[in-house]
Amino acid sequence: MKKSARWSLAAAVPVAVVAAGIVVPAVSANAEVVLPEKSPQQVLELAASSGGTAFSGTVEQTSDLGLPEVPASAQGGAGGDSTADALELLTGSHTAKVFVDGASKQRVQLVEDLAERDVVRDGTSVWGWDSSSKEATHLTLPDTSGVEVPTVLPDGTAVPQTPAELAAALIAAVEPTTTVTATDNVEVAGRSAYQVVLTPKDDATLVASATLTVDSETGVPLKVVVAAKGQADPAVSVGFTSVDFSAPASSVFDFTPPAGAEVTEVAAPDGAHDRAHAARDAGDAPVVVGSGWSTVVGTSVPAATGASASDEASSLLDQMTTAVDGGRVVETSLLSVYLGDDGRVWAGAVDAATLQAAVAGR
Repeated sequence: MKKSARWSLAAAVPVAVVAAGIVVPAVSANAEVVLPEKSPQQVLELAASSGGTAFSGTVEQTSDLGLPEVPASAQGGAGGDSTADALELLTGSHTAKVFVDGASKQRVQLVEDLAERDVVRDGTSVWGWDSSSKEATHLTLPDTSGVEVPTVLPDGTAVPQTPAELAAALIAAVEPTTTVTATDNVEVAGRSAYQVVLTPKDDATLVASATLTVDSETGVPLKVVVAAKGQADPAVSVGFTSVDFSAPASSVFDFTPPAGAEVTEVAAPDGAHDRAHAARDAGDAPVVVGSGWSTVVGTSVPAATGASASDEASSLLDQMTTAVDGGRVVETSLLSVYLGDDGRVWAGAVDAATLQAAVAGR
């Protein structure tokens, strides 16, 4: 798969995250921010009610996982190696411009030196664009406008229908393993905001806490910060440095590939049937070991193709990982990844020894 196709699918995650109003960063408490008191559930209700809010702004993401930054020579390297692409987004700092107008119009622009990468959604049309390689990827989503949303899941559980129900369901789901608290009000990107902190009760996890910061008027999450145990600086921080809650111009969501661009059409997955086939084609479905914050997930990944791509991947992996029985392992401040010689990859927010013990013999 071409780099632009891989990146556009990876970038679809932040698009969906931003569109859903979920963004994560580090914040400084400000005693001057005085707001009506809200419980954690009320803050989550406010966030859940923000789904249709239009906005635009600049988002800054920083990662401090204890990994060295990917060298410039490896970024967008030969063959568009996915290992370099993934590590690039997990190290250092990155800036993106975000535009959202409802559930079907979003745009994310990742700003880089002399280059730009975009993911643009306008209705059922989704474009990915990489200006450095002049590659564009197009995906047509299925039209779900006439699809009725179920009110009861197959197991008989009622689907939350209101922000209050959604917040209550989330609190109920996390409380057995997590302490949920409201903390100091803050100011982010010039906006007053509430904060909710999720603190794991699990001693085995590397996660110390996750802080969600929510705009006090619109409920749009402005920042998320994930802290690692034993580390002063945030492991991951994503948040707005500027934000505007007026609707972006419709032209922002128009995209036409420039002359000379190489365009690849990508088929959209068709529900559970295609996901099942994708899991089968990958070798097997994901395996989940444990529960809560120390959950470990394993999956098979397709073998890399192309000599140059394999050489670059091997070089980067040798730098980042340590050889152990049955494969290679890397431990960061927030999670560990085990790359098995059998082609399976295991990951979890636990240290390397705990991860290896959890998957031993599987």
